Amino acid sequence: MNEEQGPFDRLLEPTGPGGPADQNTRYVFIGLGLLGLLLLVLVLPPISLLSSGGGGDSSGGITTNRSTSGAKAPKAPEGFEALSRAYDLEQPKGTSGPYTLTLPLISPQSDGRNLALYTQKGGKWERVTNATLVQNGTAVTAQVDTMPDNVAVLRRTDTAVALSGYLAAGSQPDPAALDILATINPVDFKPNADGSIAGTATALPDGKGNVLPSVRAVDGAEADAVNAILASPALRETHINALVQLALQPGNAGVDIDYERVGAARKADFSSFITVLAERLHQSSRSLSVVLPTPAKTGVSWDTTGYDWPMLSRTADTVKLRPVQDPSTYYKQMEEVVAFLKDKVDLKKVSLIVERQSIEKGTDGLRGLPLLEGLSLASQIDVRTTSAITPNSQVVIVGKNIFQDDGATGLRWDDSAFAVSFSYPGRGGTRTVWLENSLSIAFKLDFAKRMGLGGIAVTDVSLNAQAASIWDPLRVYAESGSVTLVQPNGVALRPTWQIQAGSSEAGTKGNIVWKAPPQPGAYDVSLVVSDGVIRAMQKIVLEVKAAGASTTAAPTATTKPGSVTPPAGSPSPTATRKP
Repeated sequence: MNEEQGPFDRLLEPTGPGGPADQNTRYVFIGLGLLGLLLLVLVLPPISLLSSGGGGDSSGGITTNRSTSGAKAPKAPEGFEALSRAYDLEQPKGTSGPYTLTLPLISPQSDGRNLALYTQKGGKWERVTNATLVQNGTAVTAQVDTMPDNVAVLRRTDTAVALSGYLAAGSQPDPAALDILATINPVDFKPNADGSIAGTATALPDGKGNVLPSVRAVDGAEADAVNAILASPALRETHINALVQLALQPGNAGVDIDYERVGAARKADFSSFITVLAERLHQSSRSLSVVLPTPAKTGVSWDTTGYDWPMLSRTADTVKLRPVQDPSTYYKQMEEVVAFLKDKVDLKKVSLIVERQSIEKGTDGLRGLPLLEGLSLASQIDVRTTSAITPNSQVVIVGKNIFQDDGATGLRWDDSAFAVSFSYPGRGGTRTVWLENSLSIAFKLDFAKRMGLGGIAVTDVSLNAQAASIWDPLRVYAESGSVTLVQPNGVALRPTWQIQAGSSEAGTKGNIVWKAPPQPGAYDVSLVVSDGVIRAMQKIVLEVKAAGASTTAAPTATTKPGSVTPPAGSPSPTATRKP
């Protein structure tokens, strides 16, 4: 085990404006039907600030009294460049945020990464919010909740750690991810058995950063093709030529190799292949990154199968470490892995691969699932009353997968996995779900920092409403090298019930007793759960039958999509220290 500080073994401090601890926890309310998940994203339209005040002049969509730096850009701090003049701002009388600000740039820009609005306080620049290129790169726009006294557009030119991300073939990238990634790896290509490569490049937007297309062979025919290529010097040469030609295509800065099942008998061949490929790429000023699986520990020895870590880390520009998948053993095993590697490789060349998917574990193994599917499992509703519902009758309703009397744990913070989780009786016995979100990702970033790893690689940077939004902690980590560790307030993890009519008595174990209203009709009952960042709500409609109607039939529950409104008093995450 690594003897360095653990995730909580130091004071947790905010990283400044824009950091995770500086923002209120965002709650997205999702109405769910019993037979499906209805996602509703609540977006308040911003107020555009277009008029001048107090004799000021309107410049690029912001109110300015004067430019504080004339026609020139202000002096930027080390590691930044200023792209706009600095402006004094004033809030229009009688208005409140949010405001949309638009600032013209001194010169047009094509690279939209690492742009943000900064304000100067006491002679120091502080980050306000992200900025997005508009008007063909001649201006940026950003939204602020409160009006800063002054503002300028700065770009971060030096990053504390390298960030890269994989984009599935044909997918649309998340603009928030593109803003922070130094490198994007479209997963567009695979090797053929004859040494050629197959695939079509995904179209990417401008300002996307370095592009290293990924050639991937995880299993099946592609993995067999890789081992056949490695076994033949002639096929290796053909394959290297194909990869170099891919790297030389316009817009590409190199290639990423992800060959997961290289046989132990091909270890020397794989090392030779990577060595020659790297030399050829470097001759053309192109880069090479290589994905390597986690070494496996057996007793006191380690098995690296077909991968010579010392040789490959010396040759490739970046080595990406694919971690263990089981959240219950992740940190213990990964600390042992890095302890094994630290004397053999330059850890600054190693990037830790992180997932956006949540994980479910059962007797049938592990499976990945989107965050919202995990929350959907947690919010399933089961009506336990078997008789028909009549006016003023009592109905027992439970959260099917969080009701503790059934053996479920309810939503809780897992102190070993550093994630919100819940266990429930299901297929094959007890099943456990760990919810991956911005809070749990921060602990993985902290692990990478403590271990001295040089980068982070995200497995999925597509625009995916089902997946967790993890970009805020990644942005802060890339810009400052710091991580704020936050775990949810326990109140946020408690399930809550909402009823349309009647009265209710909520239990403490994920259950409720609902007293039906005196009038017959259809009534909504909803269960709201949270991972500490967003909320999900599943809704059923219960039919209350008039007195004298049949009372032998079971209650009827139907789905009814409806509007969702934020409940009051949403608790925020709290920063804690481990005793």
